Amino acid sequence: MRSINVLSVLAVLCLLCASASLVTAQENEAAILVGRLNTGDKGLQSSQVVKTAFDGATMYQINYARRFVDGQVASLHWEFLVAGAPTTNVKGTNLLLPRNYSTLFLTPGVKLKLFPNGGFSPYGVFGIGYGRYTSSQDLSNGQPNTSDRRNHTYAINYGGGIDMSLLGPLGVRGEVRDFVTGTPRLNTSLLANKQHNIQVAIGLVFRW
Repeated sequence: MRSINVLSVLAVLCLLCASASLVTAQENEAAILVGRLNTGDKGLQSSQVVKTAFDGATMYQINYARRFVDGQVASLHWEFLVAGAPTTNVKGTNLLLPRNYSTLFLTPGVKLKLFPNGGFSPYGVFGIGYGRYTSSQDLSNGQPNTSDRRNHTYAINYGGGIDMSLLGPLGVRGEVRDFVTGTPRLNTSLLANKQHNIQVAIGLVFRW
C-alpha cells in the first residue's frame, strides 16, 4: 500500500511538472519598436544613381511571439511581425522618379532565444512573408505619377537582437533586421532585382 501511495505521489508530481512545462512553453511576447531603415543606393540601367535617404526613413514595427519549445537555456518562438516605413525619399537626376515611396512588411517566422528567463536574452530570427511598396502620387519634377505605383513582392527577414528586463513583465528590446525583397516601382529599370532593407530599432517588449 505504501509503495502504491509513493507511486501515486510521483505520478501526480510528474503531471504537475509536465503541466508547468507546457504553461511555460506558451509564453507570449508583444513588442513595439521604432527605428531607422537604410536601403542604400540603387543603380539604374541608364547608369544614373537613385539614392534612398536613410534620414528620411523612419520605420515602425509591431511584433508578437509565442513560445512553443522551452529548453530553459534556449527557447523557440513562433513570430508574427508587421513593419513599415511611411516615407522613404528618392533622390536622383531622373525627373521621372517618384518623390518617395512607402514600405509594408508582413513576415511570420521563427525566433531562437537564449536564456529566455534571464535579465539579458539575445535572440536570432528568420521569417518569410509579404512585402508591398507604394510610390508617391507625384514625381520628382512635380508632375502626377500616372504609372503603376504599387509592387507586391516576397519578403525574407533575418537578424537578431537582445531583450533586457526592466520591471516585472516589461523590458527593452534592441534589434537589427534585414528585409530582403523585390524592388519598388520607380518608373525605370534597376540594375538589381532585389533590395536589402536594413532596420535598426529599439522599443518596449511585454511578456506574459
